[in-house]
Amino acid sequence: MNRPKQYNPVLTKENILEQAKQLFSKKGYAATTISDICRATGVSKGSIYHHFKNKEDLFISLAEHSFGNSWKDWDIKSSAYTSVIDKLYAYSDLFVDNLERPLTKAGEDFINSVGMESEIGQRFYTIVTGYIERFELLITEGIERGELVSEDPKELAFIILSYFSGLSDNLQFMDKEAMKPRFRKAVHLLLEGIRQRQE
Repeated sequence: MNRPKQYNPVLTKENILEQAKQLFSKKGYAATTISDICRATGVSKGSIYHHFKNKEDLFISLAEHSFGNSWKDWDIKSSAYTSVIDKLYAYSDLFVDNLERPLTKAGEDFINSVGMESEIGQRFYTIVTGYIERFELLITEGIERGELVSEDPKELAFIILSYFSGLSDNLQFMDKEAMKPRFRKAVHLLLEGIRQRQE
């Protein structure tokens, strides 16, 4: 006699997040419906609404999950390096590994749908700025250690992340392994401008 599958709320929530991520990446935020997510996950709308208040809440949870996981990966990877210069090269590799351009585009679609001034738009903005602030800590460390020029770390962090984002837009049709040497070259060129020169 077959026993019914045991319901696992943690696995169900993870499955909803993963399937929603695939759909948002493929179709965009606005074109993805809760019914689409139900079909992809095999769960009812009630089950989705048990875990998330609505589609907006689901997307915010996905953004928190994605950004949180990328920083967990970074904490592990960066512990192998002492120099901030080496960490910047390592970060460029990790940036490519975690690169999900379609999901980033879905984030733009999300903001266009909900509006930056809305409460949920501000929650998303807080997640994104939290990511930039976390990267700013690395730049601050480089300045304090005398490895990078003494500039505003917030501004430098924003410029470097924008630099990486622009590269990813232009290299989006390459596979990740082909992108890595170009990102490393970009870090090298960037460091020519921000590395502190030893007297």
